[in-house]
Amino acid sequence: MSSDKVTIFYTGATGYIGGSVLQRLFEHPNRQNFDITALVRNTDKAEILEAQFSLKTVVGSLQDHEKLSTLAEDAHIVINTADCDDVDAMKAILRGMKARHDKTGDVPLLIHTSGAAELADDAGGEYSSDTIYSDLNISAIEALPPSAFHRPVTLLVVAADVDGYARTHVIMPSIIYGVGTGPLFDAGIANPHTIVVPMLMRAALQRGSVGILGKGASRWGNVHLSDTADVYIRLLDALLSSPDKVSHGREGYFFVENGEHGAEDIANSFAEPLFTLGRISVREPVQYTKEELVKYFGSEYIGRIMFTNARLTADRTRRELGWSPKHTPRDFLDGLKLEVESFVKKLDADRST
Repeated sequence: MSSDKVTIFYTGATGYIGGSVLQRLFEHPNRQNFDITALVRNTDKAEILEAQFSLKTVVGSLQDHEKLSTLAEDAHIVINTADCDDVDAMKAILRGMKARHDKTGDVPLLIHTSGAAELADDAGGEYSSDTIYSDLNISAIEALPPSAFHRPVTLLVVAADVDGYARTHVIMPSIIYGVGTGPLFDAGIANPHTIVVPMLMRAALQRGSVGILGKGASRWGNVHLSDTADVYIRLLDALLSSPDKVSHGREGYFFVENGEHGAEDIANSFAEPLFTLGRISVREPVQYTKEELVKYFGSEYIGRIMFTNARLTADRTRRELGWSPKHTPRDFLDGLKLEVESFVKKLDADRST
């Protein structure tokens, strides 16, 4: 192996974001210079990735902390697209990165995936907040409570940079939409569906109506899957070509959005196709009860996250990376019909097997 290859440790290869970014890495013009190792839970998927995509894999999970540390120590770049709330997993990754720095003097790079829920309030759908976060406004970001959703892991990531043994970058997408397509998805390796919309659809299918909280007035940013993957590739390219010009650590936040939508907009947009398909009994959204939030989302807290405000502008991402997203909020709402149809089709197929 050539010594100038860039060693990359990759988590989340079979996920929605992770699969999309990995696919872009496979298509990258400098792919031959990347020595990528992915941690994969499923043995069958690991074998397919090795045989069909020439990707080195290690079978394991985020609970395999020794593996995480070893794999992180062996890589100059760590790209984490897996669970952004697993504190112990991140501590293990950072131990490996620190060990690399201590032994070799290398300052490894971390691209970590968080999410805009880190910025969320507790509107409960009752109002649209006037607070809009910019990834250039570090003081506002640092004023977020340490207990905010995703925040504990993000703080660990930033602290590693402050301590000097790693250069860290936090990508913070808003609600991502679009069905994943391409070889990794065709092979059944990566999850083609976003998280939020299927959660809401599953609840709607079980209760016979689309749910809403409060007035549905709260607002979130949104961004297409392909535009999101582009941020990762642009950030990686910038780090490989001019790392000193890329913000990191306390300033290394890269928001991902291209407009926003209201909670009521999204509820109405997928209620219509579900009603047309005969999967729900009423066309209009119906209020969730506290008990239903627990039943359908696992906790009232997670259910309420869907109806918070998380308004943001990707100013640093556009300025530093030259990012120019192609898809708009209208594409998001119009595309929900396709996502609903794809999700229902997959659900029916799973039930028939």
